[in-house]
Amino acid sequence: MNNLNRSKSESKLIITIILNLTISIFEIIGGVLSGSLSLISDALHNLSDSASMFISLFSLRVAQREKSSRNTYGFKRAEIIAALINAVLLFITLAYIFFEAIQRLFHPQEVISIIMLPVAIIGLLGNFFSAVLLFKESQKSINLKSTFLHIVIDTISSVIVIIGGLIIHYTGWFYIDPILSLIVITYVLKEGYTIFRDVIHILMQGTPTDIDLFQIKSRLESIPGVENIHHIHVWSLNENERFSEFHALINCQTFNEMDQLRDQINRVLSDEFQINHTTIQFEGEKCKITNI
Repeated sequence: MNNLNRSKSESKLIITIILNLTISIFEIIGGVLSGSLSLISDALHNLSDSASMFISLFSLRVAQREKSSRNTYGFKRAEIIAALINAVLLFITLAYIFFEAIQRLFHPQEVISIIMLPVAIIGLLGNFFSAVLLFKESQKSINLKSTFLHIVIDTISSVIVIIGGLIIHYTGWFYIDPILSLIVITYVLKEGYTIFRDVIHILMQGTPTDIDLFQIKSRLESIPGVENIHHIHVWSLNENERFSEFHALINCQTFNEMDQLRDQINRVLSDEFQINHTTIQFEGEKCKITNI
C-alpha cells in the first residue's frame, strides 16, 4: 500500500471510528431503556469494532516505519498482528453475548419495541454508511478487511435487530431477542474464524493458499539450464509481499549464463506467482565455468 492510499485509508478509518462510537452510545442507551439484549449485543459489537479500528489505524502508522538492523523486514507485519488482535477481541465479545443470550432464553425479559426499533434503524444506517466507506479499503489488506468484516456484521446485526423488534411489537414473543442474538453469534464466529485462520497461517510462515509448490518446481525446471529445484520454501510477510528460497541445480558454462538464469527465475516467480523476494542457492555440479 503506497503512502497516498495509506493516508486515504487512515482518514476513512478515523471517520468510521467517530461514526461507530456515536452509534454505540445510541444503541447502549436504547438497549438499556428498551431491555433489548440484541440491541445491547449490537452496541457491544460496535464498541469492539471501534477498538479494532483504533488498532488498525495504529498498525497502519507503525507499518510505515523504516526497517533497521534490528528489524530487517521493517514493521509490515504490524497489520497482520492487528488483524489477530481484532479477531481475539471479536471472540471475547461473542462469548459475552452468548452467555447473556442463554440467560435470556431461560429468563426472558420484556423488550420495549417502540424504543428498540428507531435506535436499531439509526444503527443500520450508520453501519451501512461505514461499510460503503471502507469497502475499497478492505481490498488492500487483511487488516482493513478484518475491520470491514466487523462493520458488515454490524450491518447484518442491525437488520436482525429490526426484524426482532417488529416480531416483538406484533406478537409479543420476547424469546426472539436472544434467539436472534445467537444467530448473529453463529455467523460472526464463522467469519471471524476465517480471518483468525488466515492470520495464523501468515504468522506461522505457511505457504500462501494459492501457491502450489509442485507447480513452481515444474515451471522453474522447464527453464533451459535448470536441472532441478528442491528445498523450496514460500511464505508471506503480509498479504502483499511474498518471499521464497530454494536450491537450484543448474547446468551452465559461464558466470554470465548463471546471472541470466537468476534473472529469468526471478522474472517467472514475480510475473506468474507474485513472489516479490527470492533467495536462490545455486548448485553447479554440472557447470563448467570457463571464465571468472
